[in-house]
Amino acid sequence: MYYRKFAPAVHLAPFVECYFAWEKQEVLTQPMQIESPPTSFTSMVFNYGDTYRVGNNKHESLLAPPAFLTGQATESYKLELSGRIGMVGIVFKPAGIASLFGLPMYEFTDERVDLTDVLSTSVQLLHEQIADAGDPIQRVQLLEQFLNRQFLKRSSTYDRTDYTANLIVDRKGVINVGELMDELYVCRRQFERQFLQKVGVSPKYYARIRRIGYLCAQLAGQRWQVADWHDLIYRCGYYDQSHFIREFTQFTGKRPTLYVKDNLELANYLA
Repeated sequence: MYYRKFAPAVHLAPFVECYFAWEKQEVLTQPMQIESPPTSFTSMVFNYGDTYRVGNNKHESLLAPPAFLTGQATESYKLELSGRIGMVGIVFKPAGIASLFGLPMYEFTDERVDLTDVLSTSVQLLHEQIADAGDPIQRVQLLEQFLNRQFLKRSSTYDRTDYTANLIVDRKGVINVGELMDELYVCRRQFERQFLQKVGVSPKYYARIRRIGYLCAQLAGQRWQVADWHDLIYRCGYYDQSHFIREFTQFTGKRPTLYVKDNLELANYLA
């Protein structure tokens, strides 16, 4: 299994978290199901392997388009993989797609939408170039060239919505959004509309998603014992254990003990 993340160019870093490439030389002899919690990021993915299916709270088993856009995930989702794995993608900062492409992100929450439906057939050529490229590094270079052209075309500016959403990411969702809006001297109702437009959910709800996404990444990367959770709960800003369990179960569909015992999170496969 080959999985690697690539950092974006400096001028794209306010809008792009990373690029990724995921390949497996051996053909899967049996279907593989991978579960992932909401990550707090959006993406554009180009698949040059075999088609696969995605299941979430909106779609029980959706055939993923060859090139697609993902909006904010509000609950866990599952990938149903078979055959040959081969894909590259752009992982965007929460407002990155809206800033670079001007798309209303509330339309894409919990969705995987064919890129040709939102960016015209021009992405078909990019997809063909990615499939024909010799290695993952060349494919990622094609993605960055694609974003560079879009960056110059839109003369993208980094606004208060980008700043607030990225701050929520940096603070791992542990932030008082109301106090932050007061510090920015913004009209709350107007700012919440702008945030919904560019991120896809409200600022407070996004902070909850980010907190769960960070917490699940911690659980996936370490072998946690129940006794260690008190420290993790505190660092993630939960009031008490019942608050933590309620939030965790809402976003992942599992109680924490079952999640740790039976975890099939994507991060475990892509370590």
